[in-house]
Amino acid sequence: MKRYEGMFLFDSAMARDWAAIEQEVRRLCGRIGAELLVCVKFDERKLAYEIKRRKRGTYVLTYFETPSERLADLERDARLSELVLRLLVLKADQVSDERINELKAWPAETPLQPLSSDRRHDEGERFGRGGDWAPRGERGARPVVGPVERAPAQALPAEREAAPEDVAAEAVPDVEPA
Repeated sequence: MKRYEGMFLFDSAMARDWAAIEQEVRRLCGRIGAELLVCVKFDERKLAYEIKRRKRGTYVLTYFETPSERLADLERDARLSELVLRLLVLKADQVSDERINELKAWPAETPLQPLSSDRRHDEGERFGRGGDWAPRGERGARPVVGPVERAPAQALPAEREAAPEDVAAEAVPDVEPA
């Protein structure tokens, strides 16, 4: 049997009843003959898009051991379940027994903090690029750009036309008085 990590997504309205969520996860794992090691609430958040007309969801993190050929049955049962919105199963061979024991000791109804919120960026650091990033509003002065000077050949067509006084002088033909 191999170790797997399962992330179940439940409706947030259902998440208030933790016993029902845990019972559903145990039922799904029991149907495939999996040994459920850990079942804890991971996070509750607004979904990026509606899933089955739900706008908020509660993520439940599980670790279980099962034969790999039974995973398709778990995914099928989760799709048929009215309580589960989504399921993602990953191989978790790298997860140590110490981490499993830490999660077992964690109160199941207390949400875990996602890893991204645990780490705070250092001042001036963004995505590991060092100090080349400044917070919004502190980007330094922008260069002042003056009026654009054009060469006469690049003048606009309206500027190429003669001035009104020149037009009046050309419009009157040179006629000698008789």
